[in-house]
Amino acid sequence: MKKYFSYFQKLDFSTCHIFLLNIYNDYYEQNLSLEDFEQILAYLESYFVRRWFAGIPPNILGKIFDNLYTEVKKNNPDDLVKGLRTVLSNYSGNKAFPKDDPFRQGIIQKAIYKKSDVQRVKFILERLEKSLNQKEIVDSDTLTIEHIMPQTLTSEWQNSLGGNHNTIKKQWLNTLGNLTLTGYNSELSNKIFDTKKKMYQESNISLNKHFKDVDTWNEDSMKKRAEQLADIAIKIWSR
Repeated sequence: MKKYFSYFQKLDFSTCHIFLLNIYNDYYEQNLSLEDFEQILAYLESYFVRRWFAGIPPNILGKIFDNLYTEVKKNNPDDLVKGLRTVLSNYSGNKAFPKDDPFRQGIIQKAIYKKSDVQRVKFILERLEKSLNQKEIVDSDTLTIEHIMPQTLTSEWQNSLGGNHNTIKKQWLNTLGNLTLTGYNSELSNKIFDTKKKMYQESNISLNKHFKDVDTWNEDSMKKRAEQLADIAIKIWSR
C-alpha cells in the first residue's frame, strides 16, 4: 500500500486525498480488504497517468475527487472496486478515464519532459523499467533521465538525422520514445548514437536493452520504441 502513496507523491497527485481518506476509513473499519484497497489505488494511478498522457487538463480533478466517494458508494455500495471502475469508466469529457487509443497516442506523441515534470517523467520510466526487470533491484536514486537524441544537436547528430533535423528534434526530443534512464548522463551527454549504444549495452537497465539491435537513431526509431513502450504502459496502467 505504501508504494502507491509514494507513486502519488512522485506524480504530484494530491487531489485524490479526500477520496483516499474515505477509502482508508473503510479499510480501517475492516469493511475493505487490503487487496481491494490496493486495487483502488492502482485504478487511481492509472486514471491520473492516462489523463496526463492524453493531455486532459487537471484543473477539474479537485471537484471530481470531492464527489467521487459518494458516486462510488451510490453505484455499488457492496463492492467499492467495481463501483470505482464503473464510475471512472463512465466519465467523459474533462472527467474521462482515457481508453487505450488516446493513451497510446499520448505516449507516442506527447512532449512530456520539462523541468516542472522531471520527477513525474522519471517515475514513468521507473515503472516501465520495473515491469521489464522484476528480478533485479535497480537503485533509481542514482539514475537520471537521458535524452537519446540529445537536447543540443552536434553536427554529427544533424548529419545523422538529415536535412529536417530541426523538425525531428522539435517533434520527438521530449517524447517518451527518446527518453531512458542512466547513471552516466554526463558521460553520454550529446555523444553520437554509436557511442551511446555501447554504453547502453553495458548498462543493467532493462530499458536500455532495446538499443542492442538498433543501428541508427532517427524519427522512425523513436516512434518504434514509443510504440513498444506504449504496449507495456497499457498493461501497467490498465483501464
